[in-house]
Amino acid sequence: MYDFRGKTVIVTGSSAGIGQATAIRFAKEGANVILHGRNPDGIEETKAKLKELGIGDERIEVVFGEMTEEKTLHELIDKTVAKFGQIDVVVNNAGGAAEQVGMDTAEIESWDYIFNLNLKRWGLMVLNSLALPYLEKTKGNIVNVSSVDGIKPVS
Repeated sequence: MYDFRGKTVIVTGSSAGIGQATAIRFAKEGANVILHGRNPDGIEETKAKLKELGIGDERIEVVFGEMTEEKTLHELIDKTVAKFGQIDVVVNNAGGAAEQVGMDTAEIESWDYIFNLNLKRWGLMVLNSLALPYLEKTKGNIVNVSSVDGIKPVS
């Protein structure tokens, strides 16, 4: 279908669901993939699926951490550039709800976390700004993923 050989793709939230499927698809099309998530078991599952397809460690990098932590965002860029020397695509897929991350929805800290992660998209904006110089060099792309909750929240 597409030829992504020699391209490098960061996929946030790639330990499950849409992010996992996205990382697998890019890898199938030849891309180097940077897997990101908070769930080590989910990342291992994604890696196992990639290995079943014959995709080796030389085309995979992993970053664990919260998208609301600047350390994670820098690590995504730094590890990608260190291993692959370029960034061609950033897929901003990570998002969530308090229940998904084990928080009490009645706590203000939960509200702040979810607001920063999904509405302010702090991590998305900072990650994109860190990736931009590399994306400009490769004439790369940014893909922002949302869900139906983006237009019609669930109460």
